[in-house]
Amino acid sequence: MMNMFYGMEIAHLKDKITMYGEMNDMYRRIFLDGRKPSQKVINDPTYAGYSTGQWEGDTLVVDTVALREDSLIEDFVAFSPHSDKVTVHERIRLIEPGMLEDRITVTDPEALLEPYLMVRTFRKASPPNDELREFACAEGLARVK
Repeated sequence: MMNMFYGMEIAHLKDKITMYGEMNDMYRRIFLDGRKPSQKVINDPTYAGYSTGQWEGDTLVVDTVALREDSLIEDFVAFSPHSDKVTVHERIRLIEPGMLEDRITVTDPEALLEPYLMVRTFRKASPPNDELREFACAEGLARVK
């Protein structure tokens, strides 16, 4: 979800935050309006999962559930081991102007012996390097003759 090796854009509205990632056109929403995931959402997991959040002072606290089995939890570890019980808890905040920190805790009672913690930092880009470009996987796109 937050493996942003290329650019990321964040749009913050009153009731949700949307993150767009350049690599493979990643898209993630964090709902801020107090909603909870329905059973229908839980039963239909997605690659980025279902994220809800709230502000605690200057820190965005996010909980994510309903991650697909093939979701990458860390970097490019193919099929990072996790079950349908995995949850991801994040604490996202600015640690200095233009520097975002995301403290991520992954919990899965079936696949992990203890919660797994990782910290990611993101630096704000400046013009002209602040525009996302399309970056789609080209596999399977060869022309058929």
